[in-house]
Amino acid sequence: MTPALLGNLSVSLALAFSLLGLALALLAYLQGDGRFLRGARALVLPAFLAALAAFLALEWALLAHDFSLAYVARNHSTKDPLWVTLVTPWAALEGSILLWGLLQTLYTLLASRKPLDPWRASLVLAVLYGIQVFFFGVMATIASPFQTLPNPPQDGVGPNPLLQNHWMMAVHPVLMYLGFVGLSVPYAYAVAAMVARRYQTWVEETRWWTLIAWGFLTAGKVAGMWWSYEVLGWGGYWAWDPVENASFVPWLLATAFLHTALVQQTRGAFKAWNFAFVTLAFAATVLGTFLTRSGVIQSVHAFAEGPVGPAFLGFFLLATGLGLGLLSRVSREVRDTALFHPFSREGALLLGAFFFAGWALVVVLGTFYPLLVEAFAKAKVSVGAPFFNQVSAPLGAGILLLMGVGPLLPWRRPRKEVFRNLYLLLSVLALGTLLGLLRGYTLGASLAVGLFLYNAAAIYLLAREGVLARVRAGLSPWGFLANRRRVGSLVVHFAVALMGLGIAFSQTYRLESEKTLYRGEAWEVGGVRLTFQGVRALDEGRRFAVEALLGTGRFGEVRPRLHFYPQMNSPLPAPKVIYTPGNDYYFLLMDFDREKGEWASIRLIVTPLVFWMWVAGALMALGTLYILWPVGRAEEARGVSPA
Repeated sequence: MTPALLGNLSVSLALAFSLLGLALALLAYLQGDGRFLRGARALVLPAFLAALAAFLALEWALLAHDFSLAYVARNHSTKDPLWVTLVTPWAALEGSILLWGLLQTLYTLLASRKPLDPWRASLVLAVLYGIQVFFFGVMATIASPFQTLPNPPQDGVGPNPLLQNHWMMAVHPVLMYLGFVGLSVPYAYAVAAMVARRYQTWVEETRWWTLIAWGFLTAGKVAGMWWSYEVLGWGGYWAWDPVENASFVPWLLATAFLHTALVQQTRGAFKAWNFAFVTLAFAATVLGTFLTRSGVIQSVHAFAEGPVGPAFLGFFLLATGLGLGLLSRVSREVRDTALFHPFSREGALLLGAFFFAGWALVVVLGTFYPLLVEAFAKAKVSVGAPFFNQVSAPLGAGILLLMGVGPLLPWRRPRKEVFRNLYLLLSVLALGTLLGLLRGYTLGASLAVGLFLYNAAAIYLLAREGVLARVRAGLSPWGFLANRRRVGSLVVHFAVALMGLGIAFSQTYRLESEKTLYRGEAWEVGGVRLTFQGVRALDEGRRFAVEALLGTGRFGEVRPRLHFYPQMNSPLPAPKVIYTPGNDYYFLLMDFDREKGEWASIRLIVTPLVFWMWVAGALMALGTLYILWPVGRAEEARGVSPA
């Protein structure tokens, strides 16, 4: 048995199990026969085990340096460290599709364990099996990770250096795929609900699935921002790169769905919007994968052009057409008939969802516009960061504004005490903005200060309201913490406000300076005095490294690097970042004296409040985890619900 044989056999088995499961699930729905449903459920575990065997076969080939596999020869080298070898399965096209297929079978396995009526259970399984058929079909035909070479090389070239220059690449792609694939479950439930015409309960049944997927997407995006900040050497964390944009769109649409789903759970409204948002969120994950894998765009994230682009485009159109086509068929039945006051919680949640969906639309249009112009007008145009920043700033401000007042509004219509809270919040917003202006901040940064304080005040009012309600009922005020949905959402909202503050200041007050220093020369910039002490060369096997030795009285010795990889014509920077609560200090080695090491060009970037953006990302993950954490028996005995 060889890795190629085991891998190809496992992919074929996973495809066969998925096809048979799809057929049985459809028969279970059409015939109303529980035996077909039991058969479909019985194939879920074998499909997962076959996918796992295929993934382990690829790992086996990498660890064994089996260069007879084209994937191993193109993406692995005997000089790679162990951790790089272990994460190489998602370093290129075929392996990442295999990872997606494995995670899809895992989600299908978990979803099949949830109790559901036979009609919708068969439809949910049919959709999930159909997704599996697509991915394993792609692997079995046009993008096999187990294709062999007639004349294997003695060694490979190794993975893309950008993917082995920081350990975060072991985490970021997996988190993103867990989020992408996780959205397939609420999509499957939505399709089943529209086919079976049972429109209400699916939102509650998929709440955890959506939160899990949203949490992974959030963690993945923040991890990707950190990777960009630490690796790419430009001192930034978000460049509005087309693939960044394509992965941002599902997050925006999933966030919109989470908020409108709350209205359906509570008031039974917005059914049509929920079907639309969850369909578009899942379809956007496929669209993002098409952009990454098709080669139609140039990006640091994109893989080389391959044959899978048309397949993913077709799958995107199929997933979108299925969801929106079913929604069109049932649109009369899910139309909202009850009216609600615009100045109510329903109104705020719907308006917030429109802000998220509008943001997603702007990102899609800005990303695809150059492609459309090139395709139809044969002209080259670009839509860069200035456009996205100008559009995103007012959208983000509107979301932060709604985020503060929305949870304080009652359902259906406003009450008098709401206006008192609103006046208080607007006063905090005005005072915070005025305070920023008096300190000499720009209007945008001052507004960010005001919006942060405004949201902090809103969170305080919500927490105070919950605690006082328990005290009036004669209960312990600490029991408020057992309301996991409320407390977790407050933590996430605070983190979003903190993220907005960090983005505003880091974009406005970034200081960047560069100077060529000779040995022993000192340079004082950005509140830091640094002295160039020379350069040092290091042979690390898989790469050659040169580091500058910089003495700083404040941070000790810092050593920014340049990494030289055999497969790259130019060196890859490895900055040294000093994180502090006030400013980040980002040291870069730009160039050096290759003969005697007597001089080096050093760039220093000082950026405020970036540290708090990573804190905000951690808080968003922790808040989501707190919502998802199971309710203990003691809480159940007291009748406490996480919702």
